Amino acid sequence: MKKITTYFGLIRPKTLLWFSISTCYGFASIIQQKFPNAEFFILVLTIVLANVAAIIINDVADIETVRRSPEASKQKRPLVTGSVSKKEAIIIAVFFYLLSLLTSFAYGAAATLFSLVVIVFSLAYSLPPTRFSARPISSILYWVILCIACYLLLLNALAASESELYSYLLLPAGWAFIMGIVLFMGIAEIIAKDLRDLVNDKEGGRNTFVNSVGVSKSSIIMFVFAWVGFGLWITALYSSNSFPASIPGFTCFTLGFSWCVYITFTAKRLSRQYDQILSQNLHQGWTYVYAIMQGLTCFSFVI
Repeated sequence: MKKITTYFGLIRPKTLLWFSISTCYGFASIIQQKFPNAEFFILVLTIVLANVAAIIINDVADIETVRRSPEASKQKRPLVTGSVSKKEAIIIAVFFYLLSLLTSFAYGAAATLFSLVVIVFSLAYSLPPTRFSARPISSILYWVILCIACYLLLLNALAASESELYSYLLLPAGWAFIMGIVLFMGIAEIIAKDLRDLVNDKEGGRNTFVNSVGVSKSSIIMFVFAWVGFGLWITALYSSNSFPASIPGFTCFTLGFSWCVYITFTAKRLSRQYDQILSQNLHQGWTYVYAIMQGLTCFSFVI
């Protein structure tokens, strides 16, 4: 039982919540203008399984950097404590990659393509020779490209015909939404993550965007892109028939606006003097806020 608990800690379920499940349902609701059908969960499961493997592979690649982290939570990760070996972690990652592909067959070729793309991206992010996670500009561009690629793959998976795919591609709300996510999460939130990891990234030799341009400039870029991304997100949410009258839609707007105000004040403080604890709290809160906003976005098309 203890080993099972350890393996469960290896996959970091919170990350799966905010990135995979909430994002998939938020995107699908914007695209289809309704709550996704039951079959959609198979596609979500395919993506979740691929992301489980991606998280593990990234932890394997970053183990030496994480060991130097001042964060207590990172020091408790199974690979750092030695409760799970690198070999075990790699075997588990391969298992989840294969399970993702097998699950995708139940949904169809579009899901299999989605799974394959996520697998390739995750390996390119974490491992040599590409290892985009350790490149200052590429570490940002990676998430921009991945967000757009996943959006297009999701369109392909949701469309029942070529004509429907074409109509999805021309949907203004969809493009406003994905570009909002690119700015709000693919750029601003990744900068927040790099601010959180500034100390151990330097010690571990990872030349991230924040290490490259500095804390002050990064903080300014972070809050600007967060506000613009939030604006695009809400613009897309206006396509919901019930927004802003619905409780989920209005709550999403209020939460996002309040969070952007918090980001602004935090960025101002960080630009004056770096604070690792403040950066850690910012990034941790961001992941929860994002997951909640995606859930509210989804339900705004139902209620």
